[in-house]
Amino acid sequence: MWLIILPLLGGCVFSMRKPALAAKLPVVGITNLSLVLLLMVMGARIGADPQVVEQMASLGLQAIVLAGATVLGSTLLLFPLQRGLGKKMAVHQGEDGERVSGVQGHGLTLLLLGSVLVGIALGLLLFPPGVLPLLTELTTWTLGLLLLGVGLDLGASTRAFAKLKEVGWRMALIPLAIALGSILAAVLVVLFWNIMGWGEAAAVASGFGWYSLSSVLLSELHGPLLGALAFMTNVFRELMAVIVTPLVAKYLGPIPALGAAGATAMDVMLPVISKSAGREYVPLAFFSGAVLSLSVAVLVQLFISL
Repeated sequence: MWLIILPLLGGCVFSMRKPALAAKLPVVGITNLSLVLLLMVMGARIGADPQVVEQMASLGLQAIVLAGATVLGSTLLLFPLQRGLGKKMAVHQGEDGERVSGVQGHGLTLLLLGSVLVGIALGLLLFPPGVLPLLTELTTWTLGLLLLGVGLDLGASTRAFAKLKEVGWRMALIPLAIALGSILAAVLVVLFWNIMGWGEAAAVASGFGWYSLSSVLLSELHGPLLGALAFMTNVFRELMAVIVTPLVAKYLGPIPALGAAGATAMDVMLPVISKSAGREYVPLAFFSGAVLSLSVAVLVQLFISL
């Protein structure tokens, strides 16, 4: 957690305290390069892990359907909030001398998807399983560098936190809608496709993209098969979020673009949201991801016990 908070907070404070010096730093270059590297490393971790590859073959279809449903459900439930919250969060060009963060849509999606696919190919073809601990360590440090760049960019936005104050208590509607949309969509899937009980489906969906914690919990509370399915479902959710977030931001708006990321909106997906929706949505995304992350353990245990 501190490896996430410290770079983000440090970059933000430095940019606010030393704006002239921060303006001389290649923030865009740091963010872009580290984002591409992070996604390549994530892909390599998937390709180099024989257990993940094996689970893809055995549980892949179920995991893809459930992941797609959670992404769609959370996005749709956030869409009605775009009209109200989106207007309050919007930063217009020229306001306080700021520039609107451009939505890059298809180009950004292709860049992110290409980075993940290249990483998976490298993991499958070049990296042995023994390199996984090194890739995990590299992921942590690359994410830290990336969040430092996001913090530097956020610190230059004088209106971002002021806009967050205007939203007030209504920011809690974001993680609530994402949680409800994810769980209801997964339950709806198993009502029509009898692959498991509704409580099990809700528990899998309650991972909200945090595949490591949800898979461990369900392996212990239910069994290794459901744990493996939770792992794959939430891995696929994170990969889908990388692909669809820029497109959702472009066509549906910045608020719905927070949905696919789920719990990962506070770390891995935070830079993607910043680039797609705008840096003024970074505090809201971090808040939503943090709330969802804290709720994973509670909801997974609640639903699996029903």
